[in-house]
Amino acid sequence: MKLIHTSDWHVGRTLYGEDLSAAHRQFFAFLTQLVREENIQAVMVSGDVFDRAIPSLESLEIVSQALAELTELTAVILTPGNHDSAERLGFLAPYVRGNLHLRTSLTDISSPVEISAAGETVRVWGLPYLNPDMVRTSLYDGPLPDENQESAVDDSDEDSLPCLPRSHEAVVAAAMRRVGKAQRLLPAVNRTIVMAHAFAVGGAASDSERDITVGTVQSVPLQVFEKYGETEPAASPDLPAPDYLALGHLHVPQKLHTKQSSGRYSGSPITFSFSECHTPKSLVLLDTAAPDMDLQLIPTPVYRPVGRIKDSFENLMSSPSYQEYARYWLEITVTDLERPNFMVSKLKQRFPKALSFLHEVTTTSMEDQRQALRINRFRPDALAKDFFCQARLGKELDEEENQLVEQVYEQVREES
Repeated sequence: MKLIHTSDWHVGRTLYGEDLSAAHRQFFAFLTQLVREENIQAVMVSGDVFDRAIPSLESLEIVSQALAELTELTAVILTPGNHDSAERLGFLAPYVRGNLHLRTSLTDISSPVEISAAGETVRVWGLPYLNPDMVRTSLYDGPLPDENQESAVDDSDEDSLPCLPRSHEAVVAAAMRRVGKAQRLLPAVNRTIVMAHAFAVGGAASDSERDITVGTVQSVPLQVFEKYGETEPAASPDLPAPDYLALGHLHVPQKLHTKQSSGRYSGSPITFSFSECHTPKSLVLLDTAAPDMDLQLIPTPVYRPVGRIKDSFENLMSSPSYQEYARYWLEITVTDLERPNFMVSKLKQRFPKALSFLHEVTTTSMEDQRQALRINRFRPDALAKDFFCQARLGKELDEEENQLVEQVYEQVREES
């Protein structure tokens, strides 16, 4: 059967204030058409459906319409991410009776979704985003402290209940141990998939993800997923590793450096920062019947290109090579030594869709500065001139300014 893995929709997000709702509508139209054409059996959404915990009415309308159309065609398995509010995803409740499967709470961790077609069954375990501060007591599965001995567990909470360490690795490992226990009680299936929203070790982030650091630990080793929560290197659980890890959180599509499972970050379907402008956006198409699951990256439509350009002001304004960028959402960096007059307004005339304007100069190298100090260390007036030149990013003093420096120097000598 064929499945789709996607994540990080972030409906309601803007790019430097630019509304992205039209881009989201374009993506959902594309996704629905792909499901129809490829006869997709399930769409897995690994977190961050919305960009904020309390989405706008327009965002709710966009997502509800998209899910209504998708669930007419296939099953949709959805988990919340660190941007979503699991509780407020309750607006989806009217669709749960059909093809929409929500995995938003801790109790859902032990309840897989099974998809069957053409004699094949795929079992999908959905983990919601786990904030250690919120769940490390509820997910605690270690030994209970002896009432007659001092508690060896973290007692930083006022009620001193036993709890897991304050890290993403600890809570995700505990969740995967729950998955492992439930998996042992169920009959074998053709494929097993784990969905999660987390920062896995080795992943490459971009500028548009929200930092999920808690304490000092934000990343989760991939062996936590492959070994069902067993974190010791020598641990060997009696379960085969999941066939596929469908992760969300990182917006750049990338393969996971796993040892036993295969898996990917699908990445966001839309560009949300200029740091992502050189990475094509996509979703993952899986064919579970193929020996290696035949993972394919399917490019998603580009509503408007996003780019970065960096050059002198003159080149930016006159070079024909930049003409194509007039239709881009742009970050423009000007490299002139001095900020050009009316820089933003003039660049806006040539690049009407530009969103960010930066002025960046290359300062004199430290070695050049040290050389100048060595040459002029016995010439205070020359040293002062070099200082002003460097402070003005290479612009020499004019004749009048040189005379002023020499006059001040002579005055100081006479007074000393």
